[in-house]
Order: sequence, then structure tokens, then C-alpha cells
Amino acid sequence: MPLCWSHAEYVSLVRSRHDGVSFDRVEPAFQRYVVNPVQSRHEIWSLRHPLRRVSRGKILRIILATEATIVWSTDDWARTHQSDTTQESGLNLWIADFPTAEWPDGSVMTFTFFRKRTQRWEGRNWQVSVL
Repeated sequence: MPLCWSHAEYVSLVRSRHDGVSFDRVEPAFQRYVVNPVQSRHEIWSLRHPLRRVSRGKILRIILATEATIVWSTDDWARTHQSDTTQESGLNLWIADFPTAEWPDGSVMTFTFFRKRTQRWEGRNWQVSVL
């Protein structure tokens, strides 16, 4: 059926050229992402996507697959803070948000986490710079 598919694509291209707009464009998505784009207030950190930098003023959201306590510091462990993750039940993920607006430019958030289910520390530290 490759010829049927290619013919259908050709017809779609001809129609798009005639109309001056993509035939299969999803209008709500086009409006949201092209005409009126909205900047996200969040920067996402996960084990699969470990951010190294976040813009000051954004909310750093740490996403984990299991419940955990995040132990963190912005002054090279001189003072530590603890934040428990909360469950996002629709996605079955655990999240914690960290507003960076109050942190000074150039600060570095260092953190690790303690997994509650297995009662184990992650065994390493991560760092995210605030620019």
C-alpha cells in the first residue's frame, strides 16, 4: 500500500498549497504553541533528565518514581533543608517544587534524596546552578 499512502500525502500537500495552510494542522495546538506561546514557569529535573542549570525565577520541579525526602542546600551544605515529595496520582509520580526566585544569582542547589519505600539513600549528590 505504499503508493496509496504517497498519493494521499500528495493530495494533502496540494490541498494545503491551495488553502495556504497545512491541511492536517490541529488549530488549538497551532494557536497554543505558535500564535500565543506561553512560557512554562517550571524547569523539570529527573533521573533521566538531570538539569545542570535553571533560570532564576523558574520553579525547579524534581520528579521521582518513588516517594522520597529530598535533602538540599544552597550554601555548600552549611545549612540543610528537607522537602518531602508529594504524589501526582494521575501520573503515579512523586514531585517536589523549589522556587528559585529568592535564591541569589550564581547559587548552586546541591541535593540528594532518601527513598522511603526501600529506606535507602540515593548514594550521590546532584547540583543545579541558578543563572
